[in-house]
Amino acid sequence: MGVPVRVILYAANEDQALAVSNAVWKRFDELNATLSDYDPESEIIQVCRKSAESGGFVEVSPDLRLALEESRKFCEWTGGAFDATVSPIVKLWRRSRYFHSRPPESALQPAKKLVGLDVWSLDARGVKTEPNVRFDVGGIAKGIALDEALKAAQNLGVKSVLVDASGDLRLGAAPPGKKGWKIGVASLNSEPACYCELSDVGICASGDANRYVEIDGVRYSHIIDPRTCEPLTRRCVASVLAPTATAADALASALCVVGGEEFPEIVDRVSRELALEKGAIEYLLLQASDDADPPYTLETTSVFASPLFQEALIGQTSCLSR
Repeated sequence: MGVPVRVILYAANEDQALAVSNAVWKRFDELNATLSDYDPESEIIQVCRKSAESGGFVEVSPDLRLALEESRKFCEWTGGAFDATVSPIVKLWRRSRYFHSRPPESALQPAKKLVGLDVWSLDARGVKTEPNVRFDVGGIAKGIALDEALKAAQNLGVKSVLVDASGDLRLGAAPPGKKGWKIGVASLNSEPACYCELSDVGICASGDANRYVEIDGVRYSHIIDPRTCEPLTRRCVASVLAPTATAADALASALCVVGGEEFPEIVDRVSRELALEKGAIEYLLLQASDDADPPYTLETTSVFASPLFQEALIGQTSCLSR
């Protein structure tokens, strides 16, 4: 998945600890082989090719079915702010980072027609796509892998575990004698925006701190709005806490796209669909002013926060302090 992964766990002995860590690595390897959009031999790429060639449904593995089912649901629930079919647009803009020019309209316009829920379907037979449709589940794959990793640890009897995929986290039970895992929440600066003690949740971040390109004086993020097929031009970082890392990962991507004012409506919709209690999903969006330079402060940052993160920001000396 292109990121370092680490595991912190409390086990009864070394043998159990090694068994759990090996089970976690195995699960990540399996999902990477299924979901990678960089590996031409991955199942997700091969399935799209086979469907285009046959014009029909292609059988999928349980892991790929899970990823596509979750991707489709979160696309619906976020009004298209999260969309796994954005891959053709993402690939065009990846090239732009090297050539420092916008993709040509002659390439963008056909690619835009390959984005959306109507260009693919999934049922008991498998998946069917329109020709040239490609999936990019990078906005949810780490979350799925984190949830699966936690299950692997729990199945071997370890409950107190933290799985970290480059800052996206799945937390099990708190460490022995502790209220929770002490987690630094992502900010626009190098230091965390705040700290929270958490357990039995997923917390994931999305943002464009380092991955962007400037073209003709405009800063284009690597994050694409699937609704417009255009990159974001504002600098932001979003963190979402949810009962699963799958939900947190997809919603963090969506929060960057829609912004803090629209996001509460999405939280309400997802909470209803998943039958979650109020407050089960928490979020923090930090958005820099257009003319601001680092380090960012409260004066140069718009803050959109749910109650948990509001309380954490108010109650601590934050890197956003004046």
